[in-house]
Amino acid sequence: MMVSTWSCLKLQLQTWIWRHGICNFIRYHNIATDNRLHQQLEHKLIGELQGSKVSHTVHKDLRLLNSMITRHGKNGNVEDARQVFDKMAIRDIVSWNAMIAAYIQNGMMENACHLFDVMPERDVVSWTTMINGYGNNDMIEDACKLFDRMPERNVVAWNSIISKCVQYGRLDEARELFNRMPERNVVSWTAMIQGYAQNGRMEHAEELFYAMPERDVVSWTAMITGYAQNGRIEDAWQLFNEMPERNVVTWTVMIEGYWQNGRLDDAVFLFHKMPKRNLFSWNVMIAGYAQNGRLGDAKQLFDEMPERNYVSWNTMIAGYAQIGRIEDARQMFDNMISRNVVSWTTMIAGYAQNGQMEEARHLFDKMPVRDVVSWNAIIAGYAQNWCGSIDDANRVFCKMHKRDVVSWTAMIGGYAQHGEGKRALQLFEQMQVAGIKPDHVTLTGVLFACSHSGLVDEGRHVFGSICQDNSIKPRVEHYVCMVDLLGRAGQLKEAEEFINNMPFQPNALVWRTLLGACGMHSNVGLGQRVAEHVFELNPRNAGAYVLLSNIYAAAGRWDDVIKIRMIMKDRGIEKKPGCSWIEVKNKLCAFSVGDR
Repeated sequence: MMVSTWSCLKLQLQTWIWRHGICNFIRYHNIATDNRLHQQLEHKLIGELQGSKVSHTVHKDLRLLNSMITRHGKNGNVEDARQVFDKMAIRDIVSWNAMIAAYIQNGMMENACHLFDVMPERDVVSWTTMINGYGNNDMIEDACKLFDRMPERNVVAWNSIISKCVQYGRLDEARELFNRMPERNVVSWTAMIQGYAQNGRMEHAEELFYAMPERDVVSWTAMITGYAQNGRIEDAWQLFNEMPERNVVTWTVMIEGYWQNGRLDDAVFLFHKMPKRNLFSWNVMIAGYAQNGRLGDAKQLFDEMPERNYVSWNTMIAGYAQIGRIEDARQMFDNMISRNVVSWTTMIAGYAQNGQMEEARHLFDKMPVRDVVSWNAIIAGYAQNWCGSIDDANRVFCKMHKRDVVSWTAMIGGYAQHGEGKRALQLFEQMQVAGIKPDHVTLTGVLFACSHSGLVDEGRHVFGSICQDNSIKPRVEHYVCMVDLLGRAGQLKEAEEFINNMPFQPNALVWRTLLGACGMHSNVGLGQRVAEHVFELNPRNAGAYVLLSNIYAAAGRWDDVIKIRMIMKDRGIEKKPGCSWIEVKNKLCAFSVGDR
């Protein structure tokens, strides 16, 4: 009865897994090429460091050695950075800060903490670097504690902790810090505006924007982005026209806002009207075409580009894969002169999304370098119901040296979709023991698992504990999961009370989930009442009419069945035929009722 409802949630879960770093043009690794002359000088310096003239060299070239540590850190060569650091006869505070930053950039917080603790002296940069490190490694509590310990702070330190609080959705805490600042600059105001906008609190963003003593192009662009992301595209356009000056980023943000809000033609018009374009602008417009399924236009623009980077190619690969044109995606991949890890991962994800796990695994095995996103892509592919094996997903998961929240969530979601609720709960507990904080999608996967495995008490406990410790603010999908959990267990009265006690207005999906449970347990009276809520919120929801009709049919109330069908006919409401998938010769094929 509730297949369609949970298909929505499955799609939501899977979409999140793909979007968080797998194929939605996120985490592009633009690999920098070292200058040969600089490399030769570096090798010479390393040799001198290991020789007898080390002291003279360090005194003469301390600044260059510090820059070497920084560059090694940025390129992931932490051991080389540490070698330079250890061989230095004299270090200044910049040397220590550079080495700490190198550790942080490569996720080695334990090493960074140790070095910070043994520093002979610290400056505000040392403290701020550590605060940013904690924030970037899911350790926001440690970041806040360190900020409180700072002997002196400048505006950069304040802005750093505010930005980290915003990043983790702790807006009230960020606002409290903002109000405490002894002095603010335009970055302080903009950080808060971005935080409010990203969390849909545009009234607060507007309040701060118009209270700013001075604004720069970044502030204006942040507000335009906020309006666009929250569906207020006309307000974004009005503000765009009011700007005293615009840069290429502002134009590009407005273009992206248009196509994200379904106004691709306006985006195209603005793109051609731009006084100046850069690579970022071209890539955004290509992404707009690709996201709207207009791959012909995307390819034409791609061919016209004066220059291309990894993002350009990866966007085209992802666009083709997204609409099932996997051969075209592979052709783009093969035509690349060089590829980065995102190129490989996007292609792997494309194969997995299209049910071709054998090709996905073959490409995964050929990857010259993998990151956590690559591993997540193959896990998510195996974990999908229609084309993978949860045991294969688990084997890959166990081989991972480093896991993030997506890795754990993909596995939990896989167990949930395969009806293995207890294993999902066990993994959820292991995730927390490992120090990985679950997010709202993890919670959806766990509740989904409890619902489909009849683990009512466990589901109640998980939902209650999350609400109690405020680690995750429950969203509508979590309430849908809980209604389904109670409904499947036959606890319809409690499910209705649960909906009535929601802290926000329940949407049609919440009520429709309960309607499905009414059909499952043949509760006509409650079913009628719940159906009215669905029709009020979404009068053209064909599935709800069918569910109510089925409830009447199961009770032998055929006159009511005929009435429902007549209402649907009069209102022009048609139920779309069901669709199923089957894998044939390593390809995912879809067929509908009546197909041959």
